[in-house]
Amino acid sequence: MPTIDQTVSSYENSIEDAVNGFQQDVEELEEEGLSTVEILAIIAAIDFSSYFIEELRFSTAINSFMATTEDILVDLPSFGRTSEIQLVALQALQRQGIEGVTRQVSNVMQNAMVSGLNSGLKGDDLKNVMRTSVRTNMPRIENVVGTMLGDYRRSVIGAMAMDLPEDTLYQYIGPDDEKNRPVCRTYLSSDPLTIDEIRKVKADGFEHGGGVNCRHYWSPVNV
Repeated sequence: MPTIDQTVSSYENSIEDAVNGFQQDVEELEEEGLSTVEILAIIAAIDFSSYFIEELRFSTAINSFMATTEDILVDLPSFGRTSEIQLVALQALQRQGIEGVTRQVSNVMQNAMVSGLNSGLKGDDLKNVMRTSVRTNMPRIENVVGTMLGDYRRSVIGAMAMDLPEDTLYQYIGPDDEKNRPVCRTYLSSDPLTIDEIRKVKADGFEHGGGVNCRHYWSPVNV
């Protein structure tokens, strides 16, 4: 069962694979004798998002992400009733989210390739332009993907918690290390808290934990 960190790493590796695959496809067109203008015309004409996902096999990264959402469901304690409709809706939002992020990455990479070809770049220089462009124009990928999965886990817990009494106590679950924000250290060192008490520390602490890329979640005590 892959962890959230492993899924994030897999997604980042898929970006590097896509950089290499895109560059290889362009080199093959050059070897066939096509000019830069002709290659640019092809890049402009194709459905680039579909090419990125299907031909560069980024669908594997999307499917791995969605498999992790399934693993999160299996791994969570079952303490409240949730409908299949709720879970399907939450997973649909995750798919929309990761596909949206992937489209952004593909657009950035396409624009970087076009810019590089127009500048006369070749080989590794083109790859570096694409890598740099993704880093510059996208939020940190590990934060985006990690936050989506963390929020999804807390959303499922929130759905299960809806039927529980208001005085239900929750324990903050997750690593206790040097990466933790002050608010996460506060939660980890606290006795179990009600949702109201959690929100007095941080207004969205139950839904979003410590914030971007938070690795923690809440679990009810003695339920």
